Amino acid sequence: MFEALGERLAAALKKISGRGVLRPEDVEAGLREVRLALLEADVNFKVVKEFVERVRARVAGVEISPGLTAPQTVIKAVNEELVELLGGNAEGLRYAAQPPTVLMLVGLQGSGKTTTAVKLALLARRDGHRPLVAALDFRRPAAVEQLKTLADREGVAFVLPIHGEVARSAGGAAGGPAGGAAGRAIDEAARLGCDVVILDTAGRLHVDAELMDELRQLKSRVRVTETLLVADSMTGQEAVKVGEAFGREVGVDGVILTKLDGDARGGAALSFRVATGERIRFAGTGEKPADLEVFHAERMASRILGMGDVLTLIEKAERAVDKDRAAEVERHLRAGRLSFDDFLAQIRQLRGMGSLESMLEMVPGGGALKGQLAGADTEKEMKKMEAIILSMTPRERAHPELLDGARRRRIAHGSGVQPADVNRLLKARDAMQKLAKQFGAVNRKGRLAGLPPPGGLLKGGAGW
Repeated sequence: MFEALGERLAAALKKISGRGVLRPEDVEAGLREVRLALLEADVNFKVVKEFVERVRARVAGVEISPGLTAPQTVIKAVNEELVELLGGNAEGLRYAAQPPTVLMLVGLQGSGKTTTAVKLALLARRDGHRPLVAALDFRRPAAVEQLKTLADREGVAFVLPIHGEVARSAGGAAGGPAGGAAGRAIDEAARLGCDVVILDTAGRLHVDAELMDELRQLKSRVRVTETLLVADSMTGQEAVKVGEAFGREVGVDGVILTKLDGDARGGAALSFRVATGERIRFAGTGEKPADLEVFHAERMASRILGMGDVLTLIEKAERAVDKDRAAEVERHLRAGRLSFDDFLAQIRQLRGMGSLESMLEMVPGGGALKGQLAGADTEKEMKKMEAIILSMTPRERAHPELLDGARRRRIAHGSGVQPADVNRLLKARDAMQKLAKQFGAVNRKGRLAGLPPPGGLLKGGAGW
């Protein structure tokens, strides 16, 4: 996420921070580099100009804060302006005082509305609510089936449209069928005890009058709590233009930027607030159902500047880690008997937090470690480790010392790997237990001190 922009900004600020005394010409040279970095990241040129001027105004003749050097003051100013540029958001979903909360998702076809609808439902469920998703896209082939499949997989309530609604939509009745289906979905939510209704509306391949009229009619028939625009960050400034059109014609209460995990430049994210006046509320950071996070502007600015995002990492860990299972692993480590069932639990909890690359982005200075992952498919390697463990018998997983040569060859054959891969996994488990024993499995407060990634995954399969 934002790799190219982060690297350029880091290089620009490094030139400043490497100086003991900061002269005005040093500031200008640094700001010139910052301006080029933002322009190359596809940030709107008017936004770039205003950003640089605001940073210059912050550092011009300012008194250096106690404990900060002059270069650190410039970096602080850039960070604060980045937060402002990103919209200063730290707000999740807004819930209606009187249920149900109705969320209407709008956007172009292909922006990720359908998958985002289910991701939002899971986020609402984590907040303690009972969500229901409704398919109002009767134009895109298989759109209804896609939403039903995703909802069923995650155990989210779903409302199927009735045949007449689909038929009337095919006949071209603008707004009517979708409005009727939305009203029926709200009634069904009340019957099922669901207090959040998420409407997945139809999109087009382009912005047109018919689409906007349909959405306006839908909003007039249903009491919508929030209208959220789903925009594909990979389209750059085109996403900003789409945001302007929807904001002007329909009205939106916030933006969900999807596919941010593949956006190395970040032009759309940095331009949205100024160009449309709307804040980015949520960020889609992957394909998994849990890969939707509140867009915390401060945390995102910290990631861009390479300072990490430890708070988000902690939140991910709290959601992914089974505390009872972790306590059991801790007891086994302290007793010096780490089983492969424990090892498997560690792998699955690590995978539940997302890709290793995304986690490194949240660690201060973690960007430097990402180079070690170049060319390594860490997800594939973890699946391979999991397959090896699952090819063991329960007794072998509990007592790794039983794994002689014949057993290792059988496990390798059963998991589709080489015996050398099994040997590497055994060594990784031994190293993990030895490390825990060497440094102590508990810290001064008596809690688990934190385990290294199973098998030294930073070096891929060959480095287990």
